[in-house]
Amino acid sequence: MVPRHGFRFHAPDAHTTSRLEEAVGGRALPLDVVTLASRLLFAAPPVEGATPYVGVRASYDRSMELDELGGARARSPADAAVRLRQMLERAVAHALDGTARAAVLAGGGLDSAALLALAHRWGRENGVSVFAVALDFGGKGDDRPYLAALERHLGCEVLRVRPEDASGRIELFLRGVDAAPFTWPSGGMEVEALARARANGAEVVLTGVGADELVDGEPRSLGRLALRAPRAALRSARVMRGFARPSSPVVAWVARPLLSALAPAAVHRWRSRRARTPLPLWAGPALRASLDAGHRSQERRSSTLETSMWALPHHEHLAWIRHQEDLAAGIECRQPFLEAHVRALVAEFEPSWLLEGGIRRGLFREAVRDLLPNVLLEREDKAGFEDGLRRFLMAAGGFDVLRPLVSVTELASLGLVDPRVLAEAFDAFERAPDDGEHWGNVWPVLAVEGFLRARSEAA
Repeated sequence: MVPRHGFRFHAPDAHTTSRLEEAVGGRALPLDVVTLASRLLFAAPPVEGATPYVGVRASYDRSMELDELGGARARSPADAAVRLRQMLERAVAHALDGTARAAVLAGGGLDSAALLALAHRWGRENGVSVFAVALDFGGKGDDRPYLAALERHLGCEVLRVRPEDASGRIELFLRGVDAAPFTWPSGGMEVEALARARANGAEVVLTGVGADELVDGEPRSLGRLALRAPRAALRSARVMRGFARPSSPVVAWVARPLLSALAPAAVHRWRSRRARTPLPLWAGPALRASLDAGHRSQERRSSTLETSMWALPHHEHLAWIRHQEDLAAGIECRQPFLEAHVRALVAEFEPSWLLEGGIRRGLFREAVRDLLPNVLLEREDKAGFEDGLRRFLMAAGGFDVLRPLVSVTELASLGLVDPRVLAEAFDAFERAPDDGEHWGNVWPVLAVEGFLRARSEAA
């Protein structure tokens, strides 16, 4: 099957390939330390198209992207829900076209459930077999009861994969994928799920990547609504569901954003320059310098998004993770929520419309209301991955597998990480593996260290 889109890597000798490893070609190319630093922070490279290697660039082929919807703009939330549904149906059809059997990576979350329902309906109408593949674990925001309800509602096949089933994928973390560190904590489990889907006959897998920021809605958009409908904004703030609730929703979601909207443009520019991503405590001097340089580059990226291949810089990072997972699992993933024209359509909507009905993803819920059981339509929480991650790690050998990397000799030699502080962070991680903050703080550092050591061993 021909991939719909994907990375192309451009080697120093002008050779172009779909794999970074082939572009590097076994050469001892110098590392791009600034780009490598971004991998420690789950961030896109500060320069678009940069890779961990000096002289190797990446581009992204969107030649088979979905076409725009066309027609008049939505004039109300009801119109917007109809147009969103139409565009999602087209995006799913585009993703499934040409396949005989496909999977949807779905838990019990609203976005992946809707994606599965749309794909399942299209498949029935067009002779395509569609099934769900799901990571099967509990913990905070347990997805399993919701997935079971969806399974009954749709009458679809569900392939469940336990975290322990993925224990052999720890090698991806220890050595990297496609000549780059594999930093995503749940990546090993996701690769196993994708590989199981492939073994079950799937030709492609659809995922809900990008849905959160696309359809969640932002309560602070009520400040903008207050400019023309203050009573509606205040009422929405008081009843809003699905978000962590501040002590004063009216102040946090209406008053402060309203005052910010009225501030002069110069004030916004000043605030933007002062805004900085908090540095992790383990950051070394080179990481601090890289982050400063990265902020300047990200500001340049933000000012040139019209000419960028990415709607937002971090979409490049999301696409990179999927590239690595596709290669490791041997199957192509397609992301309908990242289609450019899907995002462009939602960008046309009044931001407060996304909160229709006073709930997170309210407009999205209206768009898919006829597809899902009520228990899913009314769901307000989201699943945490900590239980699954802990089970995966314990099955792969536990913290003993990670401990040899904690000295971070390679990263320390580059000035990116302070080994003493990282060791303290690792101890905290080992004491509380169910705390998601530790996974985000320590896991990518050890993944980059593992990749660098494997690279040195192969030299």
